[in-house]
Amino acid sequence: MNVTFEQLDAEHRSYKGISLSEEECREHLQNAVKDNLLDREEWQDSLNRLQALQEETGFIANAGLIADIQTLLNEEIELKQFRIGEAYAEIILEQEFVCRFHWNENRDARNPRGNKTGADLVGFTEVNGEVVFLFGEVKTSSETATRPPQVMTYAEGIEKQLRDLYNDRNKRFILISYLKNKMRHYPDGHPFKIDFNASERSYYSDTCNFQLYGVLVRDVESDVKDLSASYERLKNHILEPNGLKLLALYLPIRKEEWENIINE
Repeated sequence: MNVTFEQLDAEHRSYKGISLSEEECREHLQNAVKDNLLDREEWQDSLNRLQALQEETGFIANAGLIADIQTLLNEEIELKQFRIGEAYAEIILEQEFVCRFHWNENRDARNPRGNKTGADLVGFTEVNGEVVFLFGEVKTSSETATRPPQVMTYAEGIEKQLRDLYNDRNKRFILISYLKNKMRHYPDGHPFKIDFNASERSYYSDTCNFQLYGVLVRDVESDVKDLSASYERLKNHILEPNGLKLLALYLPIRKEEWENIINE
């Protein structure tokens, strides 16, 4: 993993490009990204419950139980490329940028090929030792005709989405309420509750701290122009003390191949 370009204005305000090797990319796709998309924790719980029923003495299982167990064991994932890009972004943010996503949003999807609601990234990060809410958006693009690509600048691109997250307090409140609804099911002392309580204090303090993230997932050569102009526009709108970070991930494997690699 190599940093190909970077501008650092402050710990919480920057843009950066990162390129990955083919070996790193394959390892991520076949392990951490797949686990995220599959929701490995929930998958294992479902499998354990069904297998326990199957093995229960005196329980007469129907054919549907066997079929559902086989479906879980199959593990094949069929997803749109942008969902893979979103999962990849979460993994890199967690592994490299002190971000935490305690709740897998795939659990809320009624349709596994559908869109998420609200924001692509909803979690927590640390800024100068303080835990704050993280809200972000992810786009996947192979476009090279224009830099930045249109997914950064068009009507529903990352620039507009981040401006909306900054401007719309009600939208942020809905996302915070979403996290609170998930957090309350965990016991006291769980990292999810600890992060939420700390972030809530930061958010409602006199400085109202939160972090915005825009992640661009690319399968083309690195180019600073993918982020530089967007960052300059956004930093004049999204003001201190709130955080603004743009990240471009450059993967050496074409996005059309990602799903097959995940399912190898």
